[in-house]
Amino acid sequence: MSIPSYFDDPKEAEKFRNEALSWLGTPFRAVFPKQGERLDTKGSGIDCVGLVQEVFARTGATKAWFFQRTDADYQLHQTGEKILNWLRGKVDDPQSKLLGEILVELAIPNIFKDPDAESPRDFFKPGDILVLQHGGLFHMPVIIDEHLHFVNAVPRMGVIEGTIQDSTFSSHLVAAFRLKPKE
Repeated sequence: MSIPSYFDDPKEAEKFRNEALSWLGTPFRAVFPKQGERLDTKGSGIDCVGLVQEVFARTGATKAWFFQRTDADYQLHQTGEKILNWLRGKVDDPQSKLLGEILVELAIPNIFKDPDAESPRDFFKPGDILVLQHGGLFHMPVIIDEHLHFVNAVPRMGVIEGTIQDSTFSSHLVAAFRLKPKE
């Protein structure tokens, strides 16, 4: 059974895709905004968390939300667990509580062990936020279309577009979140 998404509306999905693609080529830069500060960083750089925040907010899918992080979080590779707890609404913070209310964590089918499980192409939708872990580093790409193209801000490469390949991403996928439809 497919969980509904805010981006099931084709107009909203197209607006989201266009905004996400407008960030291509933006340099990678760890961004540490203050509470309530908007990121106007297309020219100066953005990280993967900031990219997702901005694309969601600029398309009107969500209010601007804020995840406090520091340079030390990146250096110690602690950002991933913080992000997961924050997206799950488990942090004692109004922003985390908001995300816990508007996002649903997806139960990801085990495509390798269960031959009847949905394939990623049948399972993921535009707007789905993926949390991937490569060693101690976490990445947060967001799906932008039904063909599983994503955008992500990657160190040394900046904001890129890619396509999720079943064999390459599934072993790194830690969690996935979907924006609930407007009520």
